[in-house]
Amino acid sequence: MVKTELSDKVSSIYGQGIIVDKSLSSMSDQFRKLPKFVVDYLISTIVDPDDPGPGLERISLLMRDHFVTSEQKEWIKSCIKENGQHPLIGNIICRYDQSKDEYWCDIDALGDQFVRIDPHIIAEYGDALLTTGAWGTITVAFDEDFKIRSKLYPFVVIDFMPFQITRIDLDEWIASRTHFTDDEWTDLMISSVGFNPDKLSEEEKMLYFMRLLPFVESNVNLVELGPPETGKTFNYRSLSSYGFVVSGSKTTIASLFYNKLRRKLGVVGYKDCVMFDEISHANWNGDDEMVSMLKDFMNTGRFGRDTAEFASDCSVVFAGNIDCDRSTKEVKGWHKHLFSTLPQLVRNDRAFLDRIHGYIPGWRIPQIAEANFATGFGFMADYLSEIMHKMRDRNYTHIVVDRVDFGEMTQRNMTAVTRIASGLIKLIYPHRTIDTIEDSEIVRVVDAAVVLRQRVVDQLAKIAPAEFGGVKLEYKLK
Repeated sequence: MVKTELSDKVSSIYGQGIIVDKSLSSMSDQFRKLPKFVVDYLISTIVDPDDPGPGLERISLLMRDHFVTSEQKEWIKSCIKENGQHPLIGNIICRYDQSKDEYWCDIDALGDQFVRIDPHIIAEYGDALLTTGAWGTITVAFDEDFKIRSKLYPFVVIDFMPFQITRIDLDEWIASRTHFTDDEWTDLMISSVGFNPDKLSEEEKMLYFMRLLPFVESNVNLVELGPPETGKTFNYRSLSSYGFVVSGSKTTIASLFYNKLRRKLGVVGYKDCVMFDEISHANWNGDDEMVSMLKDFMNTGRFGRDTAEFASDCSVVFAGNIDCDRSTKEVKGWHKHLFSTLPQLVRNDRAFLDRIHGYIPGWRIPQIAEANFATGFGFMADYLSEIMHKMRDRNYTHIVVDRVDFGEMTQRNMTAVTRIASGLIKLIYPHRTIDTIEDSEIVRVVDAAVVLRQRVVDQLAKIAPAEFGGVKLEYKLK
């Protein structure tokens, strides 16, 4: 890592377990198999930045011996049986089965939904394991004596060590913002998500902040279409354990909202952000009920199944590809409007599209290239993930409402601009209050929010000119 004045300041303010040398995360191809927050944790706890070789080799050996994929499940089950137990590196999520009075966990490497877990692990880490799940080292043992109604359930988790930050002081993080200029803080945040700020324009930096909005602000709905290989999926899958990527062409009400048979919430019920990947390939035709539920949730933050009703602050993102000219960073002219690649069932649905708060122009974001990866200090991905998760409970919308006169904006437009601007304040100016935020700062975030929302309105005007044509979102400071 090249030492700079900013890196010296960052290392003097934040200690070990909060920051990490981001350049080390690209030194092994094996790291691509793991989420970014797991890689950062391993580097922070194992690698010496001044002599990274031994630590990186140790991580490689750990992954070789203990990180397995579902294709190896029969082999790893055999290892557990023959050796009595075996440690794994992976993700684990648990549930309580009241009919059997047992805690079960899902471990992808075993391909088994009925792995028992020692109650003392639930007692210590249940807040994570029973909700979003957690990554860590998982020791699975073989118990040939445990049966329920003569059926053998031999696998049991006897030890778990999470790859996660255990100490988060949100007020301390907010206060630390005062030590940095706006440019320094922006560069630190961009490095934290894995990119070199020196290689990005101011517009591109702001677009990366916009990608973080769903993690920091509740119930904000976004769409991002652009060329492939710009990091859309990586952002929502790897930066935070609170995000979930819906992959593939088909999803269901049960997996998304509520499974009536298992009486279990879908991902919208317990994740901070759900991203629909490759949205142009989603097969929603004929699934009017799911689209109707999604539309209602995007508007109210609530969803129901039969007599049960639930509230969630989950944000929703639709992402995919659209034909672009990479040299001009513009969308190809043959698209009737910028929603034309969405599933046929919703691409012209004004009510559905109007519930999207902002449209991120993915064609303005550079392609992923090794030369653009971060080379300096940044917040550990898991630390930043926890910070953003906790920031969702902090209210910054009142700052926007107090300082901005929205003029003739409709309620829906005002809500969209307010939520986006609130999220940007949390990311860029978290230390500000109604009394301390400056005019230039509120203008910066509200202008960015207006641009994102205006892009939605402009496309709606192409679909329904009589209803949305000529709408120009304008505001002024109070």
